[in-house]
Amino acid sequence: MEPGYNRPDINLHQIIHLALGRIFYIITIMPKKVDHTERRRAFAEAAIEVIGKQGLDAVRLVDVARVAGVTTGSLTHYFNDKDQLIAAALEEVIAQAHHRGNEAAGSLFEATAAFLPLDDDGQLAARVWLAFFDQALTSDTLADIHRQYYDEFQSTLVARLSKESSAPKERLTMLADAIIAIVDGLLVRATLDPKGWPAQKQLDHLNLMLRSLLGDTMRVEEIL
Repeated sequence: MEPGYNRPDINLHQIIHLALGRIFYIITIMPKKVDHTERRRAFAEAAIEVIGKQGLDAVRLVDVARVAGVTTGSLTHYFNDKDQLIAAALEEVIAQAHHRGNEAAGSLFEATAAFLPLDDDGQLAARVWLAFFDQALTSDTLADIHRQYYDEFQSTLVARLSKESSAPKERLTMLADAIIAIVDGLLVRATLDPKGWPAQKQLDHLNLMLRSLLGDTMRVEEIL
C-alpha cells in the first residue's frame, strides 16, 4: 500500500479502485480561515501609518501594501480604489478614538483627555484626522464620516453629563458641543506644535477649561 500523509492541514480520502488494484488518494487542501473584518482593519491601520508620514495626497496603494506586508492585489480584493481605503482609514481613526474614550475609567476629564494627542500613537491619529479635514470639504463620504463621529462624541458626552447633572438636555448638549470644541482646539495646537504642547500642557489646559465651563453644572470631583 502506498504511504499516506500525516498533515493536520489536509483532509485525506482513500479511494480503492478495484479494477486496477491500486489505491488512489484525493488530497483536499483545507483553506486557511481568514477574518475579513480584521484583515480590513489591518489594511486601514497600514493606511493610517502611511497618511501620517506622507500626507493624504501622497498616499499610494503600493505604499500601503508595503507597510501591510501584502501585494497591491490583496488590497484591491478588499477595497475597490484608493478612496475606499482612505475612508476605511478615517473610520479606523474614529473607532480608535471612541475606544480610548470608552475605555477611560472614572471622570469626565479622563474620558475627554483620551481624545488628545498625548503620546506617539495619539499624535499619529491626530495628524491623520486633520489630514481628512480638507478632503471632507469636497467629499460627501468623508463629510458624513466626520459628522457621525461628532454626533457619537456628543451623545456620549451628553449621557455622561446627564448622570452628574439635572440640567435640561438642551443645556447639556450645548456643554457637550463646547467640550468637543475644546478638544478640537487642543488637538490642533498640539498636533501643529507638539514640542510647544507636550502632554502635560494639554492636560493642564483641559483641566482649566473644563473647570471654567462646568463649574456651575458639576462638582469639581465629578469633573476630575
